[in-house]
Amino acid sequence: MKRGLKISRLLASLILYVTVRESDADAHTKPHQPTPHQEKDASPTSQGYLRLEQVIQSALQSFPALLAASKRQEMATGEKLAAEGGFDTILKMYSRSSLAGQYQNENVDVGFEQPTEYWGTTFFGGYRRGVGKYPVYEGKSETATEGEVRAGVLIPLWRNRDIDRRRANLAQADLSQIIAGHEYDQQLLELERQASYRYWDWVLAGRRVGIARHLLDVAKARNKGLRDRIHLGDLPAIDATENQRAVVEREERLVAAERALEQSAIQLSLFLRTPEGDTLLPSTEDLPQGFPKAKDHHHRPLEDLIDDALLKRPEIKRIETQIRHAQVESQLVQNQRLPAVDLTISGAQDFGVSQSNLVNRSEFYAGVIIDMPVQQRVAVGKGIAAEANISRLMADRQLAEDRVRNEIRDAVSAIKAAFKRIALADQQRSLARQLEEGEKTKYEFGESHLMLVNLRELASGDASMTYVDALNSYHRALADFRFSSGEYTHISEDGHHHSYRTTDYDFDPTS
Repeated sequence: MKRGLKISRLLASLILYVTVRESDADAHTKPHQPTPHQEKDASPTSQGYLRLEQVIQSALQSFPALLAASKRQEMATGEKLAAEGGFDTILKMYSRSSLAGQYQNENVDVGFEQPTEYWGTTFFGGYRRGVGKYPVYEGKSETATEGEVRAGVLIPLWRNRDIDRRRANLAQADLSQIIAGHEYDQQLLELERQASYRYWDWVLAGRRVGIARHLLDVAKARNKGLRDRIHLGDLPAIDATENQRAVVEREERLVAAERALEQSAIQLSLFLRTPEGDTLLPSTEDLPQGFPKAKDHHHRPLEDLIDDALLKRPEIKRIETQIRHAQVESQLVQNQRLPAVDLTISGAQDFGVSQSNLVNRSEFYAGVIIDMPVQQRVAVGKGIAAEANISRLMADRQLAEDRVRNEIRDAVSAIKAAFKRIALADQQRSLARQLEEGEKTKYEFGESHLMLVNLRELASGDASMTYVDALNSYHRALADFRFSSGEYTHISEDGHHHSYRTTDYDFDPTS
């Protein structure tokens, strides 16, 4: 009788062992499954899983913040066109006819003025015709019958020779275009970092769901074996209650994990968009198999990385260009403190028949115009403001450079620490699984308790969670490094061109 009871216990143990092992095998061969209540709103990819590059490319096409930055570039282009308008040709026309009075006459005067960028030189000229009777004091209004043609030039000799308001506006408009380009590149870098964060958090949430579902499946699969052993009298009935408690607890964990996955998918949809700008909600079917394998990064010396980042980061380039913008204003203010000494040369020629001796057929003039404010409070005040603005921007640049240095140091440190964490978490996970298997073996032969088995399984699941957390930290650290080094964006002097690193999707099958 005792021998038959032992055989029955052994058979029941084997049934339980095989059932749990099959559940383990199923959980490992099915890295992710759609949750029953989660519908697939839109599948952004036909490749079986969603890639980070697809998320970034989608965001580049229609992310609102990036579109706003591009509109700032258009604004800068419009401002440059407006600055170029300062050199537009100016036409003026004057016409007068005497309707009553002692002196009946008609006057027409059409003139033009053409400012240029060459030393502030301005050309002018025109045509006028004055016929009829004029009093002596208005004799210059009279021309020959065919009118008078005139032309001249005004050349600044001191103030406005090297720079004036028109040329300053044009130079600043050119710099504003460059500033807008750097702002766009800065927005692009931040977008790619945030998109990477949201993507890897979504992958992490998917792995957490897989782990939670695996733990639940193991507990559910144990139920049949437990009932058989309890029926045979091999186990106390309380073990069924303990296992049911474990099932309920793990169902609660799965619900929480699925909620976290849905939340991360919603956050990722902010960057995953249609060409029209509508958000797309990725489903669990779009999840990759796991995290790409972590690779040890043998970086160049830290100082070399910092030097490269200081050359590439768009916010530093933006501030440097803003300094140049402010220096143009300062140069203009210094120019305004100089006296204006302008040389003017002009000539005129009448055509047709002279009606009186007041008409001078040919005229040629040369003169000097001097203009200088005595107190110069406007120029002095603007000079103080311009120098203060330059000092402020230089302080901003120093702070930005210090921030870049710290971000590079922090990112490199985070990558190294995450890589070490992955190795340690992998060891922890391996040891936890060994303890789990050992505890199950002891329980199958009546040398342990189900509560200890549950604890070992939870510890093994927590170790797996720690492992995928470490992988997530590693990939987030890589995103931080690429952001801090300005690695995603390559900018030329006449614009900005972008190239993207593709992620090495050599998946870690154990993640």
